[in-house]
Amino acid sequence: MDAALPRGLRFGNENISLPNEKIVPVSAVGTGIVVSSLTLFLQNGIYFFVCLVTILFIVHQSWRYGKPGIIVFAFLYQWIQVIAYAIWMSVNGFDINHLSNSAGIAILESCGGLLIMSSVMNWRISKIPRITLAHLRSEANKWDHKKILIYYAASSIFFNSVGMALSNDSGFAQVLVTFVAFKWVFFIMYGCLVFVGKGNKFIFIGIILFEFASGLYSYFSSFKEVLLYAIILSVSFIPKVSLKQLIRTLLIGASLLMILLTWTVIKGKYREFLNQGTRKQVVSVSQSDALSEMQYQISNLDWQQYQDAINVFLYRTQYIYHLAKTMDRVPSVLPNEYGGMWLSNVLYVITPRMFNPDKPIYQATLKTNKYTGLRYAGFKQGASFSLCYFADSYVDFGHVLMYLPLILIALFVTFIYFSLFKMKLNLIFRIAIIDVVLYNFIAFEADGTFLFGRLLTSFLTFWFFGRFVAPLLQRFAYKQS
Repeated sequence: MDAALPRGLRFGNENISLPNEKIVPVSAVGTGIVVSSLTLFLQNGIYFFVCLVTILFIVHQSWRYGKPGIIVFAFLYQWIQVIAYAIWMSVNGFDINHLSNSAGIAILESCGGLLIMSSVMNWRISKIPRITLAHLRSEANKWDHKKILIYYAASSIFFNSVGMALSNDSGFAQVLVTFVAFKWVFFIMYGCLVFVGKGNKFIFIGIILFEFASGLYSYFSSFKEVLLYAIILSVSFIPKVSLKQLIRTLLIGASLLMILLTWTVIKGKYREFLNQGTRKQVVSVSQSDALSEMQYQISNLDWQQYQDAINVFLYRTQYIYHLAKTMDRVPSVLPNEYGGMWLSNVLYVITPRMFNPDKPIYQATLKTNKYTGLRYAGFKQGASFSLCYFADSYVDFGHVLMYLPLILIALFVTFIYFSLFKMKLNLIFRIAIIDVVLYNFIAFEADGTFLFGRLLTSFLTFWFFGRFVAPLLQRFAYKQS
């Protein structure tokens, strides 16, 4: 069978076959389009309809059983940041172009961009053979799940301790962001074992609860991270979308929404308590005091605060506003850059500071203020507001040719995917590494510098890890024959 596979896709003696069966069949897409047409009767209905049709096609072509769940999740996450703008306007009774004359076209072009990127990536990734449950179980059976737990615990304790010792605002602590992600590799690996019946589900649930609770003691609300990784993991193990799963998903989604709304309400005052009024992105109180303060604030919430939080939550979730304001100003106020924006993004990332002592500190807000005409607080005020990588592409090439850099991003992501998938490691190890590295692709709001920088840094780090360190860890964690 390997001989029939495309060149470069022969992964050894893996019991896998082509083609992949789609989790969301064409019939489900057709039904979804019919149901979505009902949104045309709502205010700003055409934008809801386009958004819903877009995500139906994306999940139809991207969702595969056993494949890393990060691809479909990344597009879903970015799509939420697009449709949230239409929801925000409609909740407040506004026309889609109330805040910007370009908001409508920004939503439509964003949907088009996500669909094009998804199509390009699916075209490439679909060449990877199908992964069966039997094969996953065979790969999972090779691991000693207790040793994976040891890896998870050791990486969590070590990197978190080093980060706390150096403080969150130290330069080296920022580099550690990539290394802290190692614990999520082992988290996903153990989760895979649980899903195929080779691990202890109660231990795994305990890990999720622990990560969630400890994440509350964080300036950047890192409690969300474990929830997102758990969703990414579960996406890989849904063989078919059923009514029961849909209802369960809606219930889970509603619960997560309440958590996020509650966090939106208390976040400002809670962060002021954590940094003790210093306006720095640090935690200056004990964990018990922080959790007591959070409990106090939650116990004093009322329904009016939740209503206000919905508006704030939608504003902070959406990221069409910056793209729309950029379209308002380019090229009428500021000229197109014709590739200069992305060139500067790439050069900033690949040029070491030792070779360019004058290399400025990365300040996303400066670019955002320049192209949107807004006046956000920046680095000196302890804040950062990104422009979004779609806006970077628009600034360079305008409405039509902006899709060219988006296609290149999609090809870069698939290059990372292929490079990591072809490593000579256990399939479950590879799935976990791909999920963690491409987690950096989930944010629509990331500007080009941040997106390319995080993807490249994570890829190089984990490629080195997969090439030289992971085989040793795998050998130790395999069951002894």
